[in-house]
Amino acid sequence: MNRQFILLLLLPIFFLGGCQSTSEIDVWPLVYYEHDEKESTTHLDILTNFYSYTSTPDEKTHAFRPFFVGEFPQNKDELRLMFLWPFIYYQNKPDEAKIWIIPFYYSKDKTWPELGERDFDWFFLPFFTFGGTDTKEGPYLFMGFWGNIKGLFAMDEIEGKPFPFYMTFRDGDYKSKAYMWPFFRFGEGGGKKFSFYAFMYSNYEKEGKFRRRSYVWPFIHYNLEQLDKKHPVTEFMFFPFYGQSTSEVSTARSFLWPFFSYSIHEPNNYREYNMPWPFFKYRTGAGQEEFRAWPLYWTIDKDLGNNIWEKDRIYMWPFFWHSKSEYPSYSKESLYILPFYWSHFRQGKEEGAKPTRRTKIWPFYEYSEDEDGSTRQRALSLFWFEDYMPEGFEKAWVPLFTLFDYNKGEGDNRDFTFLGPFYKYRAKKDSLYHRVLFFSYKNVHKPDKDMSRFSVLGGLFEYKHEDGESGLRFFYLPHLSWGDKKEYPKSTPNEKSVSDSKKP
Repeated sequence: MNRQFILLLLLPIFFLGGCQSTSEIDVWPLVYYEHDEKESTTHLDILTNFYSYTSTPDEKTHAFRPFFVGEFPQNKDELRLMFLWPFIYYQNKPDEAKIWIIPFYYSKDKTWPELGERDFDWFFLPFFTFGGTDTKEGPYLFMGFWGNIKGLFAMDEIEGKPFPFYMTFRDGDYKSKAYMWPFFRFGEGGGKKFSFYAFMYSNYEKEGKFRRRSYVWPFIHYNLEQLDKKHPVTEFMFFPFYGQSTSEVSTARSFLWPFFSYSIHEPNNYREYNMPWPFFKYRTGAGQEEFRAWPLYWTIDKDLGNNIWEKDRIYMWPFFWHSKSEYPSYSKESLYILPFYWSHFRQGKEEGAKPTRRTKIWPFYEYSEDEDGSTRQRALSLFWFEDYMPEGFEKAWVPLFTLFDYNKGEGDNRDFTFLGPFYKYRAKKDSLYHRVLFFSYKNVHKPDKDMSRFSVLGGLFEYKHEDGESGLRFFYLPHLSWGDKKEYPKSTPNEKSVSDSKKP
């Protein structure tokens, strides 16, 4: 949308606004329009924020909340469209196209020109699915019965022709077949052999690695594991009554699995006891220590070496959870008192790094602080989860429910909104703006402009003083002006801006 189209859209407002400058229209809460020629920015709100348009040198955005949000970067061949988010989403970039219509349709086509690769995924549930790194030989699935699936379930390829009557599996050189899956399965290749007979007997082995047998699966198992290691492991289980895993340096046993078990590994002095799981657990050794009296109390400590560690403290699981961790490049800490409160803190270790914070008291309040020093406070905060890219909830829904919004940005810029259309405050380095429902006050102090203005409904009544010239207007008629208009002298670096002396 260019500026001419915006002006055409607002012709009725201009008619009411008389000779008011087209760089600004302030008939709140019907329309607020602002254009900064110097900064090449435009902002338009209609009916508070049900429709918003923003244009900057980087991007144009349209939002007809909550039904549509469109983002159009200026210097990139890219666009993003959201319809009644999150149900419909479309993104188009030179190397990626993505669209979804929940719950029926999804497609993604992404290329890596430098690698000469392409990833394509497409499905229309429950009928058709296609995808893979090559669209001609990639995965496909028809009606959930006939298809070829790649890269899932630890297999390179799975074919059903049709499922479950006949299936083939491939994992590298290992290939297997299934008849009336899962009753009869046989495989061989890559040093592995596998056979499974209708749950009565199975044998799976890899030469020099392991051998696993079962009888009347899943009840009786006998396995030889880690045959290529110094201390091979022998396993036996009569599920679920008794199981054991032993070697020359380790012992593990279970009774009525998974309720009662213990394991000992001598080389790293590891001990673990579950009596009964999940209510009581204790383990120590191998750089970790855990004690659980679930759900009342739970501690987990991990020493990962190289001054890397993680600590968790949980009380009345899952309601109170405190975690703290240390890494080479940063440290972080989180606190959860669910479902009403959580906070996150992160501090980088590079010189001059500033912390980031996120705090939410759901559903009333949230606070954020970024590395650049900018902060934001909002109420209400109805969404329980955190919003991630493309931040559709933030753009399409949050403005409709926000009662209090305070931003402190770069250069000490401040923006404050209270009770939606009731009160608005905006302070920049060279300007100050207040609005209380239908009454607004604006003060601009720039090298080429010195202006103050008090207005009711954008011109029903207005007093304006600009560059030595004063004026009054009534009922949107042109200004009655007096005084000599003069050029305002340029400010010096030591001059104090308006916003510095008039903050809320």
